[in-house]
Amino acid sequence: MSAVRRSDTVAQEIIEDLHRGTYARGDSLPAETELCRRFDVSRSTVRSALSRLQDLGLIERHQGAATRVIATQVAPVYVHSMTASGDLLNFAGPTTRHIQSMTPIVADEDLAGQLGDRPGRHWLHIGQTRHIGEEPIPAVWTDVYLAREYSDIAEELPNYPGLIYTLLEKRHGIIINEIRQSIVAAPLAAKHAQALQADEGEGALKLTRRYVDVNGACWIITVSTQRASTFKYDITLTRRGAGK
Repeated sequence: MSAVRRSDTVAQEIIEDLHRGTYARGDSLPAETELCRRFDVSRSTVRSALSRLQDLGLIERHQGAATRVIATQVAPVYVHSMTASGDLLNFAGPTTRHIQSMTPIVADEDLAGQLGDRPGRHWLHIGQTRHIGEEPIPAVWTDVYLAREYSDIAEELPNYPGLIYTLLEKRHGIIINEIRQSIVAAPLAAKHAQALQADEGEGALKLTRRYVDVNGACWIITVSTQRASTFKYDITLTRRGAGK
């Protein structure tokens, strides 16, 4: 295993310690030498792992002082960036989840192609709608593909108010390092049209999100379908250095 992969593994094991309550907020982590012995790694690997935890907002480090725990859960905050221009895109909304179905499936060639993953992989497919406030008509239909290895979290989803990936992190100590999103235009399929109370073939947008951990493995893929007429996308372009 490479040094980079090993440091990610060390970081993830410490996060699992935080989730189990081994270390509470305000506690000090063991010294670097002790962590080296525990994980049988070099000091540079431990320092890389601690840097990762600091970037995630879990610990605080100061030269000459003990490493202190400042949070036991990774904050669910992600900024999506456009590489071409450096614009920042933020997606958020006060919505509630309504689970419509849960079905174990095995991805065939067609589904694997749509998901950008391999055929033959086992998933738990979750069909769900998202509602804004008390609106009876859903704003979005989402097909969630949750890797079979972690499908046990599905039992909590009907009453879980947060995002699915945060439950995965909480239950299994997985660090979701990236959320890779793509948006394409497509006509509404019959199933989605019925759920969204729209016309089949009406213009829609599909937002695919792939949730990738620190080791590059993808454990959740979501495909959200939304009527084009209800989708708004605002971008603010600010000239660097303006007004300075």
